Amino acid sequence: MPFIGFLFFLLFVTFVGVSSLINVWKYVKTMEVIYLKKLGIIWVLPSILVGLALYAHFPITKEHVVGLYEIDSSFYPGRNSDWQKEHFTFEITQDDEFLFNEKLEDGSVKTIQGTIEWYRDSPPMLFRIIMEQEHPLVDQYPALYKGNRTFYYVFESKFGNMFYRKVQ
Repeated sequence: MPFIGFLFFLLFVTFVGVSSLINVWKYVKTMEVIYLKKLGIIWVLPSILVGLALYAHFPITKEHVVGLYEIDSSFYPGRNSDWQKEHFTFEITQDDEFLFNEKLEDGSVKTIQGTIEWYRDSPPMLFRIIMEQEHPLVDQYPALYKGNRTFYYVFESKFGNMFYRKVQ
């Protein structure tokens, strides 16, 4: 089956290449704009395919993971998720530090520190969180979910699943 796909790809590339050369040659010879229009039509599908291939490839590297995360309340909108979004954030630093921020009743912010241990050296970069003191809202192995050009982490906690998305 892969041979048939490769054969189709080879025929497609040959068609696009030969058609392009013919239309460029005819344009140079006659200077009629119709050949440029045909050339544009020929390249629409290859351009779309290349764009989709580039768009779909979004490796989650350490540089993408480092940053500030907050609750994404779009998963379960309502008072509870809005309250969580207001009170909990975390940050992963370049120095592999994990900082969990909790807004207290008096408005101050309590930060609990931990470290990040990367256990995968290639994308997607996966890690575990080693806390100085355990916290009921911090999952040691957060689940990573990836979409096109975006990703989020899910922590299992005493509130159930908490969905964090990178904001900075």
